[in-house]
Amino acid sequence: MDTEELIRKCKAITLKGGEEGKVSFKSTMKSKGEKIVVGCLIGKVLTSRNVNKKGLKIAMQQAWQTIKEVKIDAMGENIFIFRFAAETDKRRASAGGPWNFNGALIIFTEPTGIGEVSKQSFTNASFWVQLKNVPIMCMDMGTISELGVAIGRVEEVWIDVNGECTGEIIRLRISIDITKPLMTLLSLEQEDGEEDAVPITIQYEKLPDFCYCCGCIGHQYRECTKFKNQAKEELLYGPWIKATTMVDKLKQHRGKERWNITTNE
Repeated sequence: MDTEELIRKCKAITLKGGEEGKVSFKSTMKSKGEKIVVGCLIGKVLTSRNVNKKGLKIAMQQAWQTIKEVKIDAMGENIFIFRFAAETDKRRASAGGPWNFNGALIIFTEPTGIGEVSKQSFTNASFWVQLKNVPIMCMDMGTISELGVAIGRVEEVWIDVNGECTGEIIRLRISIDITKPLMTLLSLEQEDGEEDAVPITIQYEKLPDFCYCCGCIGHQYRECTKFKNQAKEELLYGPWIKATTMVDKLKQHRGKERWNITTNE
């Protein structure tokens, strides 16, 4: 039985006259609790499968390359509390990502309130997003930010060494609502209506498992209520929505250079 169901049953007893104990959350308790919260993140693994705590801990410490050990405790329904001994480790986990475990997205959040798990929000995750077919007149940080707002909350616009954001690919880090289907297209319309709207494509770096049927993160197409046994190729979404990261592109480029050197010898 999950925690929320257990709470519901316990409350039903008190409503029928059952005894309910009451405790006052004193300032001294709060002071001690705040010290615990400062070093914590709460993470939820978006998968229908049960997550192994030990495997998750090993995978995350390898991904984060932590300075000190990270302690992990299960909180139910694939929700875990991550306790960091080093602030730099926590910052890397919080600001980096998106992180995944066996392909399933992990949403991390700072504990809010007094840390009641059932009241934490796991609806948003940050991704580096790539826009293509951006008009030259839009290659300004302010304008790019306005384009990004249509996708989610803009956290950063990538700029080059000259402080500019120009080129075939425009990158933004955006916090998106993962309860909604992934957006794949922006339509840029001009106020005067003299020209057709400009289609701007959207791709996501380090995109974890998502549904090719409905476009939502958290399940795969065979688990989707909208899946009607269509062929995979007939589904609206596909791997093409995943963008190649800048690091991977650099590796590919270096690989081609080495191949060219070898073939020319």
